Amino acid sequence: MTHFSALLRRRLLLTGLAGAALATAQAQDLTNAGATITVQPGATLYVSAGRLTNQTGSTLTNAGTLRVDGPLTNAGTLDLSTGTLEVRGDLANTGTLAPGTSLVTFSGVADQLLTAGGAALYQLFVNKPTAGANTLRLADDLRVGNLLSLTNGLVSTRNGATLSTLRLPNGATLSGEAPGRYVLGRLEILRNGVSGAAVDFGHGAVLDPKTNNLGTVAITRTAGLLTDDVSRGVNFANAAYKGIDRIWAVVPATQPTAPVQLTLSWLPDNDNGLTSFAQARMWQQAAAGQPWAPVGAAADASARSLSMSPAVLSRFTVSNAANPLPVTLLDFTAQAEGPAAVRLAWATATEANNAGFTVERSLDARSFAAIGTVAGAGTSTTRHDYALLDGQLPAGAALLYYRLRQTDQGGTISYSPVRTVAFSARAAGFGVYPTRVAAGQAATYLYTGPAGAGTLDILNVLGQVLGTVALDGRPTGAVPLAGLATGAYFLRYTGPAGRFVTRCVVE
Repeated sequence: MTHFSALLRRRLLLTGLAGAALATAQAQDLTNAGATITVQPGATLYVSAGRLTNQTGSTLTNAGTLRVDGPLTNAGTLDLSTGTLEVRGDLANTGTLAPGTSLVTFSGVADQLLTAGGAALYQLFVNKPTAGANTLRLADDLRVGNLLSLTNGLVSTRNGATLSTLRLPNGATLSGEAPGRYVLGRLEILRNGVSGAAVDFGHGAVLDPKTNNLGTVAITRTAGLLTDDVSRGVNFANAAYKGIDRIWAVVPATQPTAPVQLTLSWLPDNDNGLTSFAQARMWQQAAAGQPWAPVGAAADASARSLSMSPAVLSRFTVSNAANPLPVTLLDFTAQAEGPAAVRLAWATATEANNAGFTVERSLDARSFAAIGTVAGAGTSTTRHDYALLDGQLPAGAALLYYRLRQTDQGGTISYSPVRTVAFSARAAGFGVYPTRVAAGQAATYLYTGPAGAGTLDILNVLGQVLGTVALDGRPTGAVPLAGLATGAYFLRYTGPAGRFVTRCVVE
């Protein structure tokens, strides 16, 4: 091991000759333990197949060529100055890293990990041996001030469960993205003064402000993660419907006052299993977790590029006609109409292959039963309003629960939020729902009155008791009708509030 002791405190100046001599030395580690090392212009420091460690209190300045075949760890001061740095192992910075105007290349044969530790780089080149097979991963956020160039290999901002952001400020550019080599994860590109002319952000987004002065605009592209609502849009009612594996979040300093033009492009790597874009749609989302809405009409995006004109800038993705993203429920209400009816009303902004809605009702918010159906609009991007009147309420119910069951044309089912309707307290009474029951099925009784034990008698039309059930005073329960022949029956409830009789029919 070559070791520069902190006790020596010598300045090491590497000339071209010294660099050449080091390049032919045996594989070794190099540790700077407190010295100042300067690689001058034209000189080369080559740590062959070993590790370079710049410890706390040490300074390494590179104005020449520095190549490290193993890991590079900096806990001191690493001044990249005007030199070039090539790393074939991991780079971990916990000290001070000054980017200068240097070029840093990652070219290892295996995956590499870059821990910036809050530092920035000036130029970053990724030249891995095999495109799509080798990856440079970011352990934390990284800013590249001038150029990010991809020759071979992927850059991933996801490291395990950590998703970082790779940032290119105003003036910095991205080059070389192609199938098998692109930035996987979150890439933010910033442009100042977006006004008057179209701006190509370089990561698949071109923004033409038209008549708007948008000021500084940041567009963050999240791609390649195969994660719902992070890198790909999904229909929240049916996750089988999906978009490409890219989402662009557009954040302007000033929102437009008139529509702009936004062009989105993507690689085959991010098709996310979609096979045709002859009828493609751009979709917009106000914020993560919100429904998606279409922007404009379907258009041919077979070249994996699509232009539309949104009036508001937020989050965007692309899907095809076979994979609509939203079934957007704008509103769903349930309101009492007098003492014996409930009106259900709902509206949709968009529908995708919607066969229809089934309105369901419950007495306990657990067991729901259908009370009516309404046909859907199929596939639509315009508002539709629906309503249904529930005019046969269960007797004595003080609180009812309603929900919508939406069924698409492929049979997939999704549910709306539950709505409740409360009724004023009623006098003691007894009722059965439904009043017409299929043979072999049970009915449900509803009792309003003081709690207390009681009995329920089942009688035929001649007044003969066919069965008796002991009740504990609960407001609702099952009426056993199994085994009864079709026909009419009387149900007699006797309890603390007196005797009540109602009628039902077994069909």
